Amino acid sequence: MLKIKALIIYCLNLILIFTSWWCYKFPHGDEYLFLFMIPLLFIVAPFVQTLRQTVVLFLINLAFFVFYNAIGALNVIDTIVLMALLGAVAGGSYMSKYLYMTFARYHRSDSQGRQRRYNAIVNELEAINRRGRKIENELSRITRLYEITKTLAPVLKFDDLLEELFGFLEENFRFQTAHLLVFSNGKFNRGISKSVGAEEYAGRSEGGLDYAKVIETSKKRDFKPFFLEKANEGELFDSLGVTAETFMVFPLFVADKLCAIVAIEGASRPSYGRFGILTPQVALEFRKVELYERVQELSIIDGLTEVYLRRYMMNRLEEEVDRAGRLGLTFSLAMIDVDHFKQCNDKYGHLVGDGVLKRIAERLKNAVREVDMIARYGGEEFCVILPDTTKALASTVAERLRKSIENESIKVFDEEIRATVSIGVATYPKDGKEIGALIDKADMTLYKAKRQGRNRVCST
Repeated sequence: MLKIKALIIYCLNLILIFTSWWCYKFPHGDEYLFLFMIPLLFIVAPFVQTLRQTVVLFLINLAFFVFYNAIGALNVIDTIVLMALLGAVAGGSYMSKYLYMTFARYHRSDSQGRQRRYNAIVNELEAINRRGRKIENELSRITRLYEITKTLAPVLKFDDLLEELFGFLEENFRFQTAHLLVFSNGKFNRGISKSVGAEEYAGRSEGGLDYAKVIETSKKRDFKPFFLEKANEGELFDSLGVTAETFMVFPLFVADKLCAIVAIEGASRPSYGRFGILTPQVALEFRKVELYERVQELSIIDGLTEVYLRRYMMNRLEEEVDRAGRLGLTFSLAMIDVDHFKQCNDKYGHLVGDGVLKRIAERLKNAVREVDMIARYGGEEFCVILPDTTKALASTVAERLRKSIENESIKVFDEEIRATVSIGVATYPKDGKEIGALIDKADMTLYKAKRQGRNRVCST
């Protein structure tokens, strides 16, 4: 495009020269007019052609002026004036071009500087906005984490607590499998695991997490939280039975007492920090449920012998009578009394007597089935409910209970005591269809055993 414009200037210049020559050869008095129009081309020449092209064009015109002077068409003064005018116009044009270019560069530089500053401010604002959104998202996640307080606050049963905890983890964290190792009085009680989208299962399945080794590893790390990656701890992952690429562990303490260990497979490192926020609250919820269950247990458990209290036994007996009546079943009731217990208290003191009762209760619990129920009926008397048990079988069980007490002495403090029991048996519905009738029949057979010399079982 620049070459075409330069060519046009050359052509216009040549046209003016030839027109001036023609007017000179055929006088009309206009040759000077065309000569003075030539400098006008140099007003625009610097803007449409290179300096070299302008110099060439200047020399062509200079040669033409000299030629005109040589042939007498121009005198010396006119030639000098035209040459000076041509140079002045060209110089002025180049000065104007220089000033324009300088101003344009300054303006462009200033605009670019302002644009750069504007872009920098925009970028900074975008970065601040991104950080703000990131902080807002993180705050939202942390706020949701604290909502576990609302989720777990109404829970008072341990199984419900586990269900809510697993549900909360699955909703707010990305992971493959969560494990919960529950401790009771500082000792491992049970382990529960749940994979995302799967039902929970108790115990360690084949090829699953080795709970014992997790506890051992946590102990080596002073029961402090830790996060591991398989790329760095492949051998440890294999020994623990971890199948995911990451593994994090959070021991939960309440009052310096270990209540649980939460182990999560397949979680990201940011989750490790977020879950750390939860651990104190989860630990408190475990403690709350533990205390609630303990209170519930104490309300039905005798504090000394750790068997059920009489009032709970009566409720259970009502249920058993109702069930047996509806289904046409039978069950038996064994009333147990420690022989000569008053003499033991008088001779050794009540502390030793309490110890004897506690040891007898332990032996009774070890000698019955899980479905059977032992209660402290009062003082040194115990009662055993034997579901789905005939009188003959109940007598056999009662004899086993009697021998478990008789065959081995009881050591309490520094005393070693031989104790025996008398047992009376009653059976539903043969000995009565009402609770009162059954208890009276069991009492009658118990006192019959005592009258016959104690340390025996009576059922009729």
